[in-house]
Amino acid sequence: MKQSFFALLLLSSAAFLPAQQSPSSRQSCTLLRRVIIPASAIALPTHGARVTSAKLSHSGSIEFCKLLGEINSIDPAAQPIRFELNLPTQWNGKALHFGGGGFDGALSVTNGLHTEDVGIRTAATPLQRGYSTFGSDSGHHHHYLFLPDIYNELKSSFALNLEERRNYAHDALKKTHDTAVFLIAQRYGASPRRMFFIGGSTGGREAYFVTQLYPLDYDGVLGAYAGWNQVHLDLQFIRISQAEYRAGSSSLAGSKKLTRGWLPTSKTRLVITRVMQACDALDGFRDGIISNPGACHFSLPSLSCPVGQDHKTCLTPGQLQTLETFNTEQRTAEPLVHGVQTMPGFNITAGTDLTGSLGLLKRPFHPPVYLLNSFHYVVGDGVLRFFLTGNPHFNALTFDTTTGGPYGKELLPQSIASDASDADLSRFAQHGGKFLMLHGTTDATIPTNSSVEFYAMLQAQMGQQALDRFVRFYQHRLVVERGQIHARRQI
Repeated sequence: MKQSFFALLLLSSAAFLPAQQSPSSRQSCTLLRRVIIPASAIALPTHGARVTSAKLSHSGSIEFCKLLGEINSIDPAAQPIRFELNLPTQWNGKALHFGGGGFDGALSVTNGLHTEDVGIRTAATPLQRGYSTFGSDSGHHHHYLFLPDIYNELKSSFALNLEERRNYAHDALKKTHDTAVFLIAQRYGASPRRMFFIGGSTGGREAYFVTQLYPLDYDGVLGAYAGWNQVHLDLQFIRISQAEYRAGSSSLAGSKKLTRGWLPTSKTRLVITRVMQACDALDGFRDGIISNPGACHFSLPSLSCPVGQDHKTCLTPGQLQTLETFNTEQRTAEPLVHGVQTMPGFNITAGTDLTGSLGLLKRPFHPPVYLLNSFHYVVGDGVLRFFLTGNPHFNALTFDTTTGGPYGKELLPQSIASDASDADLSRFAQHGGKFLMLHGTTDATIPTNSSVEFYAMLQAQMGQQALDRFVRFYQHRLVVERGQIHARRQI
């Protein structure tokens, strides 16, 4: 891709500042290993931070100092925030903060190359452009014997510790930012003249949060397919899981099997194949892309099996009900923080492919097992057990996603703590910040229309004229023009 959304945010790098020649780059890097960051340098409460490792490294032809460190917690039982900071020998005076993913728990920066989440695969990385890059694990991690640290992105048990939960929500963003700025000044003798943030999914939620909570810290922010409405998103996951793992009733179609909600891979492939056959060519090209999802009006009931039958070329009543659940909104009886009350459905009838996300087995394990059970169940169950109920043995499939049941009073406090839903970005705009929103039209994890909903909230809060000065929203639809792939703006 010749031009990326990342390029739209960062534009072109300014001329590199001269590299420090004395002491040598290796000596300068090694000296940073001794640096202790005082608590007074970090705006939120900590016991300070320290560098644990400093190593001169290379990314292609780019030389940089890779720092690893820890930000010490106030609660002795809370884990430190692990961070990584990459300092290029030839610095362009700018810095880039990377967001995380899932439940975090893994360092979000690997030599500044963490860019694939927003479609950057061939362009020069931020580090290669001279940016200092940094990120953190948001303050929790666990080492697995045979699994990489990234497996932490599926584990939510850390939320039983209040400080670790707050760090994950948003506090780690500020703590990591302030620590990085302190160390950048130690290395170069100056703070960054421009600070950027980029993240997708959970990192997208974090991107929204930095515009809302820390608006003076960042000059440009890219939030891709953001899980900003986290509580409703997780309730949508549970609602979907309840439909998927429905045991079935003999009162419908005379067979429990026909009313079960689980969809095997053969059925998810059937749906996406038929949708593509119906809607791919609506833009004049049959190229494997539905360029205008809004024009696709595929009818799921057209795939219904004959009464009492089940085979690979049709959908049973239970399977249709699961797809309709995916396709429709989740709504709580009462609005949550900032008046948000819904999570839109997925674009199932306009190109979203569920293949690979529903798990290999129709049996719902307690707790769910990743790959064997659906991704939606794994994530939603973890949130209910460790964030909302505080009960590791709670059965998420019994939860009332409309009222919250006996946990109804916990929904609003949880939303206040974790939802990045404040549409008043006036301080960020007045600071001169620029905000890019990005979402794919066939996302099977976070509904595309949730970003549409947030943009509408921005319009209502700030007005279109004010919004046009600092916000751009792209719905990501790939089109082919003269052999080149581009992404076109829809909103």
